[in-house]
Amino acid sequence: MPTEPINSERELLRQQMLRPVLETLPSTGLSDTPIPGLRLFRSDAPTSVNPTLCEPTVCLLLQGSKQLLIGDEILQYNTLQFLLVPVLMPVSSKIIKANSTEPYLGLSLNLDLVELSTLILELGETNSQQSSNVLGISVGNAELALLCVFQRLLTLLQQPKDIPVLLPLIKRELLYRLLQGPQGGQLRAFTAKDSNAGRIGKVIELLHQRFAEPLRIKDLAAAVHLSESALFQSFKTVTAMSPLQFQKQLRLNEARRIMLQEGTEAATASYRVGYESPSQFSREYSRLFGAPPKADMERLRRAY
Repeated sequence: MPTEPINSERELLRQQMLRPVLETLPSTGLSDTPIPGLRLFRSDAPTSVNPTLCEPTVCLLLQGSKQLLIGDEILQYNTLQFLLVPVLMPVSSKIIKANSTEPYLGLSLNLDLVELSTLILELGETNSQQSSNVLGISVGNAELALLCVFQRLLTLLQQPKDIPVLLPLIKRELLYRLLQGPQGGQLRAFTAKDSNAGRIGKVIELLHQRFAEPLRIKDLAAAVHLSESALFQSFKTVTAMSPLQFQKQLRLNEARRIMLQEGTEAATASYRVGYESPSQFSREYSRLFGAPPKADMERLRRAY
């Protein structure tokens, strides 16, 4: 049967891809690479839940297992699966399978949405079904053709002189393989301005730009030509949370970044992201990140 050779080839490619990741990350951590937008991840142990903002990206898990929490939704992300996020999403995740012998190992590559839209236009009509309401994050099995593209991407780490010429070609093929696969409809939906997913993508963009401002559902609905009730329902379908919950996570993640990178006090950071009450900010921050701002900053700085 054809399944076994494919599985063998997938495992061979996985083993080949493990080498550059392990060489770059000999211990727990994350690393940017000479390839723009490519990051590598390693963990030698399971982790607690870590909330973060996920930019449009595609990830590949080479070893280990992770659980993703999006609102009330739970997704499992396992070895030789890819994670596709075509729109900004607040995500909480925890690594559930990792040890020093077989660490959690993965990579992520930023999605170029302009290039994606251009490629979709070039491809024209497709038999791939376009979903009108889809969750803004999905997990799929990385088939052989897609793994080959990832393998060539990692090969560039050993051949940095080839990056300027070959990277655009590899990224284009990666987008093509994703569009041709089961998640192709999801990608097309978020680039189609007249789809519900596309409209919610626009709302997310507006929230990201104006997260510190008071939330006005009426204005957001008008901007994407939806009723307020339709906006609320479609937004929850895509993000698994309400617009208010989404804005709150944007604010709290940005406040965390400000405190960590700029050394700003919690009260100052809370005002900058739109909170009027530092005590309310501290309560909601503790609920999301599991510790008050000061304790969380101390924990993060020890980790780095």
